[in-house]
Amino acid sequence: MDPKAFGELRASCLEALKRYVHEAERMCELFGQCGPEPSSLQTFSEILDQRIRENNAQASYLDIRRQLLRAVRTASNPST
Repeated sequence: MDPKAFGELRASCLEALKRYVHEAERMCELFGQCGPEPSSLQTFSEILDQRIRENNAQASYLDIRRQLLRAVRTASNPST
């Protein structure tokens, strides 16, 4: 992989991580609005929607991280 492509992939990985952390923090904020009593249907729906956003952000981060690890492994051992 050429240095420019590697740099772009690394930047994408960092952005994906930031998005994932943002979505995870948002989930924690939603949990903070809950208490031991049952949540409203609206709050529960927001949590379910946020779970999807967080899971998608995590999957995106993990996919880009895998690509970056593969590029590093290949650069470290060109015979594989």
